[in-house]
Amino acid sequence: MTEFVVLAAVVLFLALAIAFAAGYFTRDFLSRKRRAEARRWREYTQPDWLPAAAPANTNEIVPPATGELGQMLNRWESRARARRAG
Repeated sequence: MTEFVVLAAVVLFLALAIAFAAGYFTRDFLSRKRRAEARRWREYTQPDWLPAAAPANTNEIVPPATGELGQMLNRWESRARARRAG
């Protein structure tokens, strides 16, 4: 009898996990579809400042930001490095 209860609990857990994953997949699929349709309706073009293929987990070197925000972030990073160094 206890084996049946354990087996039923495992089956229930697997069914819930599959339903949860299916819900997330469906939500993501519909969101992507809706956003693509909205871009088509608005004739979306990607902004110049957004890099088309930004390096993710590669060893490519990203050029430093040169605007006001980039300079501010560079100052913050250098100060943080100085604090960590002692």
